[in-house]
Amino acid sequence: MIVTCESCKTKFRLDPARLKGPKSKVRCSKCGNVFSVGNPPEFIEEKPKEDLFVQMELPSEEIQTEEDDLLISRSMPAPSVPLQPRKSSPWKTVLIWLVPLIVLGIVVVWFFTIKGGSTTSAPDQNAASSPGEMEQPTVSILDSTKAYFLENVHAGQLFVVEGEAVNESSKPVSFILLEGKLYTSNNQVAQNQKSFCGNAMTRDELRQMPIAEIQNRMMNREGKNLSNVHVASGVKIPFMLVFHNLPDLNVLNDYSVEVISAKMD
Repeated sequence: MIVTCESCKTKFRLDPARLKGPKSKVRCSKCGNVFSVGNPPEFIEEKPKEDLFVQMELPSEEIQTEEDDLLISRSMPAPSVPLQPRKSSPWKTVLIWLVPLIVLGIVVVWFFTIKGGSTTSAPDQNAASSPGEMEQPTVSILDSTKAYFLENVHAGQLFVVEGEAVNESSKPVSFILLEGKLYTSNNQVAQNQKSFCGNAMTRDELRQMPIAEIQNRMMNREGKNLSNVHVASGVKIPFMLVFHNLPDLNVLNDYSVEVISAKMD
């Protein structure tokens, strides 16, 4: 038989053989409404009147609906107070309108805050990124620089320039790179050599090491024991420039050393 809920009008398929007595109480699993279902006459069993209520309490089970998968439970006893359809709370209606308004307000505040912040901060960002206003590293060569000739067992005569550089910047610097030049008597560059600071070698090492190893030592950008990394402001760091394959010494007249690059930390 087809049973229709009196409250939500959902239809269910119900086996009348499972009902006892002329009427039984059932509960709709969709809306919770409790209502009476009449049993067809051919399924009514004659029972004593005093036992009628017991016969209306059906075993608990679930019944599949005809229209969908909603369930109805038939185990609920008759309530002492008539059940009323549940009414929606007025607070629920208020919340339904209040929540979207709150979300909308947050979005509006966020939009104008971000827009206003980006508008006012743009000039500051441009000013901070202006290359002309960024501090440039300042490294100087001290006057204590000295130069001398040395004989290497592999490459012959070497010309060595050694001294100290000092970081005069307000912040630490790294990877200080120098360039040395040898000049002829008519001030022409006869030879140049590059070297990173912090790679000083002893005279015994200069005499014994192959020239390729000496070159590798000079081009170690971090310096020996990382001495050319994070050189603090005011700190001195040693350097060494080694020239080989020298031109005729009679044409050499002078030398120079200059800082060609450094990185501000």
